[in-house]
Amino acid sequence: MTGGDWVALIGIFIGGGGLGAVIVNAIANRKKIQADCVATLSQAYETRINALNERADKLAAKVDLLEAQVSGLRSALSDREALIVNLQQENADLQTQVDKLSKAVNSRDKRIRELERQVADLTERLNAMNGHSDVDGSN
Repeated sequence: MTGGDWVALIGIFIGGGGLGAVIVNAIANRKKIQADCVATLSQAYETRINALNERADKLAAKVDLLEAQVSGLRSALSDREALIVNLQQENADLQTQVDKLSKAVNSRDKRIRELERQVADLTERLNAMNGHSDVDGSN
């Protein structure tokens, strides 16, 4: 093919109807199409960023609420731990008192048994003395 054949082929493609017009329009509208693409993408990104910002705001509010709940639960836990410590101390004190009272009861029980033996001995001696007096008095 010679140079003239190439020019003829290009002329047929360009001048041969709608194809040439499409190519010319595409070249001429290239900047406009790029601008439309950029505008569309920018609008899509802006919409997406706004949605993400709204979600971030909702999540931040939820985090604040949860942090307040955690703070309240920690306070309640601290109060309960203090109550447990106090009750354990009170329990230890009461256990000490129970031990002391138990020892006192055992000591008193022992003393009561001793006194009961003494009463029994004294009653026996008294009966013996009364028995001897009656025997002596009847003679």
